Amino acid sequence: MSINIKLSDFDELIHRLTTFDKMYDITRVVDPNTKEVIFIRKKEGLDHISQKESCYDFWENGEICSNCISMRAYNEMETFMKIESSTKEIMTVTAIPVNIEGEILVVELLKDITSSMVLNDEEMQEGIVIKKILEQANLAAVKDELTGTYNKRYINEKLPNILMQSKLNGKPLSVIIADIDFFKKVNDTFGHIAGDYVLEEFAKILKSNIREERDFVARFGGEEFVICLVDTNIDEAELVAERMREHIEVANLIFNNNKIRITASFGVFTCFEEDLNTNEIIDLADRNLYKAKETGRNKVVG
Repeated sequence: MSINIKLSDFDELIHRLTTFDKMYDITRVVDPNTKEVIFIRKKEGLDHISQKESCYDFWENGEICSNCISMRAYNEMETFMKIESSTKEIMTVTAIPVNIEGEILVVELLKDITSSMVLNDEEMQEGIVIKKILEQANLAAVKDELTGTYNKRYINEKLPNILMQSKLNGKPLSVIIADIDFFKKVNDTFGHIAGDYVLEEFAKILKSNIREERDFVARFGGEEFVICLVDTNIDEAELVAERMREHIEVANLIFNNNKIRITASFGVFTCFEEDLNTNEIIDLADRNLYKAKETGRNKVVG
């Protein structure tokens, strides 16, 4: 095990899990930070993992889950449930965080419901269609309803995964925090519905300047957004932020025949070989955002 847990305490946890043997098909204990399966119990019995096995390998998609329910349980210290699918099965997954001597692990309870899925339309029996429906349902939990970007929950779940992969691959990871300047003035002058319109348009500009298949934009809160750029050094990240800033400054926003002009400030930070966690990276980007605001706004600071 890569984390420091007394064997006696871990054995006690395993003993307690026998309660679920008749209710679930698979019981796993995972470390959501390293994505490592610590142990797995299937119907045929207990199977300690003798070598590292990634938790997402079970789903046969070749990559870390886009919205990791175990990371969600870990971050929020609550139990969560979702429906997930592999190439052959549809399963419910219940993720339960457990605290052992100050170390947090997640117990995953998996139940095969493939034969229980009853769909009226025969065309819906196609596995690829079912999988798409499940992906859309799961993504709804990590999407910001107003802007269509991801939400803060997604940042908490996805950014640690991306950071881990960047460290393993020896690639830089850049984070940008963007904030609309004097956004309160927009709401006070034109109303909150106009403010919502501005947020939507602002998000569209941010999204249009990233590689959506690799990077992501997420609403951090209010008028503040986080942009994550994979395999991107500081110079490249600052260029992306500057391009966003320029597009926002000249954007022609019209709401109820009112022209609304906005600007935005950007803080950029790139992690390469530093041993930092995601909260520290966001904090460093946020400090640069604060410098941008403090020194006149409508600028990029990296």
